[in-house]
Amino acid sequence: MAERAKPPPNKRAKTPPHKRPRAASGEPATDGSSRSLWFDAPIDDPDRRPQLTRQRVVAEALAVIAQDGIQAMSMRALAARLGVVPGALYHHFGNKQQLQDLVLDGVLAEVDVHTNPSLAWTEQLKILATRLRQVLEAHPGVAGILKTRDPLGPHSLALAEAFLSPLQTAGFADREAGLAFFLLVDYTIGFAVSSPRTSVNEQRVRDTAIRTQLHEFFRSLPPDRFPALVALGEHVWLDNRDERFTAGLQVLVDGLEHARRSPHRPALGGRPTTTTRTTRDVNAHSRQPTGIRKGG
Repeated sequence: MAERAKPPPNKRAKTPPHKRPRAASGEPATDGSSRSLWFDAPIDDPDRRPQLTRQRVVAEALAVIAQDGIQAMSMRALAARLGVVPGALYHHFGNKQQLQDLVLDGVLAEVDVHTNPSLAWTEQLKILATRLRQVLEAHPGVAGILKTRDPLGPHSLALAEAFLSPLQTAGFADREAGLAFFLLVDYTIGFAVSSPRTSVNEQRVRDTAIRTQLHEFFRSLPPDRFPALVALGEHVWLDNRDERFTAGLQVLVDGLEHARRSPHRPALGGRPTTTTRTTRDVNAHSRQPTGIRKGG
C-alpha cells in the first residue's frame, strides 16, 4: 500500500495559543495570524505605545499648562496622561523644576531673534518684543511661569543677547542697558500675563453686544461721583488689545531714546551720569598751572 503524501511543511510557525495577543477580556485578539479580530482594534499592546521621549513629555506638559494651568502640572499627573509610571519621567528630567525650564526654553526657541542690523535700535527692540508677546500668547500659561522663573537655557540666552545687543550698540552704559533690558522684557511678559485673550475682561470687550451694554453702563453712572468714567469709559473698555500693547511699547522705547539723548540726564534708576562741578572745584581748577597751552 503506497504511503500517503505528506503535506508540505508550513514555513510560518504558528504562535502558541498562550502567547497570542489577547483583548482586555482575555480572549485572543487575533486568529493566530497577523489578522486582527477587531474592526477598530484597540491599542492595548505596550510595545505599540509611542516612545517616551523628552520632546513628547515637554509637548504634553505644554498641553497641561494650557488646559489646566501650571498648578496642574505634577509629575504624577503628567505620567498618567502619557500612560507611564512617574519614575519613567525621571529618566529625562531630574525634577519638576528642570522640566519647567525645558518647557520654557522650548517655547522661547520659537521666538525669531534675528533682526535687520540696519534698522534703528528702537525698531529692533519693538520687533523683538512683539515676537516674544506673540509666542507667549500662543502658549497660554507659559508667561506666568516665565515671570518668576528664567530658565537660562540656550534659547533664553539667545533672546537676552538679541535684546541687549541693540542697547549696547546705541551707546547705553552697562548698567543702563541692563535696566532697559528688563523694562522691555517685564513689560512684554507682564502684558501677556495680565490680559490674556481668554480672560473675562477681554471676552467682554470682544463681544459687540456686551461691549455696547458696558458702555451704556458707564454713561449711566452718577456724573457727580464718576465724571471721568461717564465721559471716558467707552474709550477705555474697547477691543483694542494689539493697539494697547503697541502704544505702551512705543512710549517705553521713546522714553529710552529720550534718556539716551539727554546729555545731563539722570541715569535710569535715578543715579546721575554726569557730575556737576561746584564753585569750589572751579576756583581750585583756575588756580592750577595752565600746562601746555594751545599753540605754545
